[in-house]
Amino acid sequence: RDAANMSGFLNGLDDEAGKVPVPVLKVTADTLIKALEYCEYHCKAERQDISEMEIRDWNEKFMDIDDEMVFNLIPAANFLAIKGLLDLSCKKVRDKIRGKTPEEIRTRFNITNDFAP
Repeated sequence: RDAANMSGFLNGLDDEAGKVPVPVLKVTADTLIKALEYCEYHCKAERQDISEMEIRDWNEKFMDIDDEMVFNLIPAANFLAIKGLLDLSCKKVRDKIRGKTPEEIRTRFNITNDFAP
C-alpha cells in the first residue's frame, strides 16, 4: 500500500475506489509492473534510509531498459502521477538525444521527417 501511495493518482483514491475498476490509460501489465517495482524500491529506500548513491545506482540499473519500455513508462508515470519515475524516464530520453543532430535523433528513434516548409 505504501508503494501505491507514491502515485499521486492512486493516493488520491478513497477506500471505495477499491470496489470499482480504475481506468489506467492503455498501460500494459509489463509497464505497470515496472512502475510498481520503482515505487516499491523507493518506498523501501525511504523506510530503510538507503544512501543517495545506492538509490542512484539502483535507478541507473532500473532504467537499463529498451526504448519501448522507456516510452511506455513516460505516459504511465504521468497518468499515475509518479513524479520521480516520470523525471527518471524523461532523463533517460534526454540522455539518448543529448548532443545528437535532428537527423541522428530521427534515425535513432525511427522518426519520419515529414516537415515541409
